[in-house]
Amino acid sequence: MKVSPKADYPVKVVHEPREHEPPVADLYEGVFAMLLNYVVNVTFVPDVSAAAPPWDDHLLPADFDEIASGVQARLVSAILGSYVVTPNETRADGEERFEWGQNSEFGSTSGVVFYVTPSDFARYAVDLVRLSEMNEDDFYARKTVSTLRGYDVVGFVERRVLASPWLLPRDAVMLGLASGAG
Repeated sequence: MKVSPKADYPVKVVHEPREHEPPVADLYEGVFAMLLNYVVNVTFVPDVSAAAPPWDDHLLPADFDEIASGVQARLVSAILGSYVVTPNETRADGEERFEWGQNSEFGSTSGVVFYVTPSDFARYAVDLVRLSEMNEDDFYARKTVSTLRGYDVVGFVERRVLASPWLLPRDAVMLGLASGAG
């Protein structure tokens, strides 16, 4: 399947425990990936405010396959994401760019964290569960953003993440928010 820019892009939500084998799967409880047009990933990570910021791998094992706690699973999900949403009461409504891995085998990776209140995150999590259940048997994510705008979490992503100055130009193009440069 060829992915091309679309203003009415498909949306797929994946509950991360489904992407891992037991017993590690349980460590990812509450982590969701929202894929927009198959290529733009917004990761929702439950509260890790006791461990981050800083958004880096200082609390993680050298081999990410050796994740041993829920905090580590949340942190690795966050630092591998381009756009991350997490609750943090003191930083709510703020945004923070991060970069990590300058010396890692993965190379340097950067992302943006969008902080929300715990109550907003809880509301979004309810929507994410519903959306992930819709997508369980729909590999190609046939639901488009225009049909899902009734969900608070979709509106949040459009208002905060996609309207952010941190949105990468290539992602804006793939979501029909900007024209591609030849």
